[in-house]
Amino acid sequence: MDGAIEANGAGKGETPAADTLAAARDVAEAAPPPPLVAARDLGRAFGSAEALKGLTFSLRRGGRTALLGPNGAGKSTLMRLIAGVLPPDGGEILADGMSPARARETPGFLGWLPEKAPLNQELTVREHLVLAGKLRGLDPAGTRSEIERLSAALDMEGKLDRLAGRLSLGTRRQAALALALLGGPRLLLLDEPSSSLDPEEVRRLNWLVMALPETTTLLVSTHVLEEAYLLTDSALILKEGRLAAHGGWDELGAGLGAGSRPGDPGFPGEVFFLALGGAVRPEGPGGGEGPCRG
Repeated sequence: MDGAIEANGAGKGETPAADTLAAARDVAEAAPPPPLVAARDLGRAFGSAEALKGLTFSLRRGGRTALLGPNGAGKSTLMRLIAGVLPPDGGEILADGMSPARARETPGFLGWLPEKAPLNQELTVREHLVLAGKLRGLDPAGTRSEIERLSAALDMEGKLDRLAGRLSLGTRRQAALALALLGGPRLLLLDEPSSSLDPEEVRRLNWLVMALPETTTLLVSTHVLEEAYLLTDSALILKEGRLAAHGGWDELGAGLGAGSRPGDPGFPGEVFFLALGGAVRPEGPGGGEGPCRG
């Protein structure tokens, strides 16, 4: 009897009940954390036009997801719902277990680059960033450090004290990118981040995105499929407001029956067009990106 009790752990100062609790704790610790963003039957209409129709998906914490689809598929609308600036008409969406509108009020939670990011023309780039630092909960020293880091990474050191209203289109986009990236937000939404940027600026942007901390969950919308594949580990593909496909790139390629393999030229383009139910464009200049721009 004594031996049996000791084998169960009671002889070591534990009880069977304690063993059960410990086992349950181990299971809980091994379970993956809940997704940072989760949507169920999400819908949004503008008048009689349905922009989003019954989307169900989730974004895992620390994941890197490309939001893809033809023009008018609902990508920008979905980002606005996730950012909490637009309410859904139907279904449910949660960000960190709460409404996106409430989550975005949490300092350091959201960094968002809209398709047409507004800047105050009477403020300098530095003044924008200092204000953003306060809203993100950074102290003055932390804000200064972030401004130095981002201005160096984006090659904007000589532009920080220029008024936003006097910036070129590309520099305005860089400033808006810096605002979104400041402080390493837990959720980063980038809508066409490389729009208006020259090749060197795009290269700098891509390095910044690839160096994001593991604590940041990324959702990036782009028409450049090779760029999407470079920056992300999964894709969420929309077609006419509906979910066409969602999953890891490798998983999607296998599930959709792609002829090319991950890493092959044109692989992301093949996955994209298979998800939309269309013919895959033969490989050529641009690596299968052309039709996505239409």
